[in-house]
Amino acid sequence: VLLSLLNVVVGSPTARCSPSTPPTWPVRFKAVQRKSPSGDQSKCATGGCSDVVMYYDWERQGNLIMDRPDGAAEGDTLWDLELGNHRSYYFQRGPQTCKYLHFAVGILRPDWLSGANYTGKKVINGRTVHGWTKADFIDYYADVSDCSPVSWTFHTMKATFDTVSFLEGEYVPDESFFVPPPYCPNRTGHGLDGERERIVV
Repeated sequence: VLLSLLNVVVGSPTARCSPSTPPTWPVRFKAVQRKSPSGDQSKCATGGCSDVVMYYDWERQGNLIMDRPDGAAEGDTLWDLELGNHRSYYFQRGPQTCKYLHFAVGILRPDWLSGANYTGKKVINGRTVHGWTKADFIDYYADVSDCSPVSWTFHTMKATFDTVSFLEGEYVPDESFFVPPPYCPNRTGHGLDGERERIVV
């Protein structure tokens, strides 16, 4: 598992941050993370934990999150593809299932943490971090030395994502990863008749 590597971060530093200035994401990066229920790894034995790989590319207007639960086959990895045209697709390549959602926000802007409230310094996974919270949405922690993401917790999901590695400038392995598969609805045209979901950032 990836848990033993939680203190490894590779790549260039993100934009500078301070208590009064939350981090700004690079326009492109790859993050490998360990997901657990509210950061409690002891609950992994009963499910809810997974290895996550995220590719964010503001210039290509794509954000891909691949979530593989512990013990799951590769084909059962959940692909969460978020696009700048306000379309999101949740699919699994094995059973070829796909759910479409319309997001008014599109993908997060690099400066999406702007306006977040500073929560102070603490130590997470052996690293000293600055902390912020925003809009009853997320608690976010960045390394004080280079502002790279160390951990974040989504309030509604009650799930924590601990960073294993962070690679600034890393491209998605294949551009097709930012294209929903043929079995997904609403891949083309202008229809936005999928289920709508509200998100606050």
